[in-house]
Amino acid sequence: MKKVENLRQLQLISIYIYIYIYIYKDLRQFCDKNNIQVYLHGGSLIGALRHNGYIPWDDDIDVCMSRTDYVKMLKISNGRISDKCSLIDPEKNDDFNGYIPVVVYNESKMESKQYRTEENLKIGISIFVYDGVPKSRLMQLLYFSHMYILRSKHALCRANFKYVNTTIAKIVGPILQCFFSSKNTKFYKEKILKLQKKYDYQKYKYVSTNADYRASKEVCLKEEFEKAIPIIFEGIRSFTYSHYDYHLKKYYGEYMELPEKKEQKPKHSFTAYVDEEFMY
Repeated sequence: MKKVENLRQLQLISIYIYIYIYIYKDLRQFCDKNNIQVYLHGGSLIGALRHNGYIPWDDDIDVCMSRTDYVKMLKISNGRISDKCSLIDPEKNDDFNGYIPVVVYNESKMESKQYRTEENLKIGISIFVYDGVPKSRLMQLLYFSHMYILRSKHALCRANFKYVNTTIAKIVGPILQCFFSSKNTKFYKEKILKLQKKYDYQKYKYVSTNADYRASKEVCLKEEFEKAIPIIFEGIRSFTYSHYDYHLKKYYGEYMELPEKKEQKPKHSFTAYVDEEFMY
């Protein structure tokens, strides 16, 4: 394998995977027939709106979809998105320590400093799955607090706090980590996966992804989430949810303004490799 030498090369590999989400023949036909939507999300959505593609210093692509659509995609793909790309489902892949599904480029490898133990990682696109949430603010607070605690315990088992993004985590993490073994990573992963589906997407009026530490800011009406708005990302015709402006302002503030220079840097820490035949 050859080393990915710069950020733009890594971005182009992620675009390649992203295209396969859309053009994989059987999946595309199934999506058209069953109204499945895959949305741009997070920094990738801001990139599409502000830069017509990647944020110049970003190093991945994030998408989201409903639990209903994710289950359909999992069923019809059976983990195979194309000859080159696969879907890693956290519930079905015991070797995967994360709880966020990922579409990966098979002939790739990532060496990350973010984790306590070596993991078999590949270059990929994270899929944030939206589930139902209760209408009551109190019930939402209890639910997201419970999820936050579980995610924190999972991170204390898995993360290398020398390479996390926040100052507080770098200070507090190593102290608390003394009480958490890396062997319990899967234990907390399973608890998170179970709690994620506590509120059935189809039965609740409000929805949110719950894999994010600020998930409470992503709560929205399901009917607004399900309205698809066309948008262009790196020349690719894509979609996002109808309330994107309200969501991004609530989550990021004035998202169309560039952040300070000191914040304009990749958020992950890893070295990436792809097969020799990959053409950028």
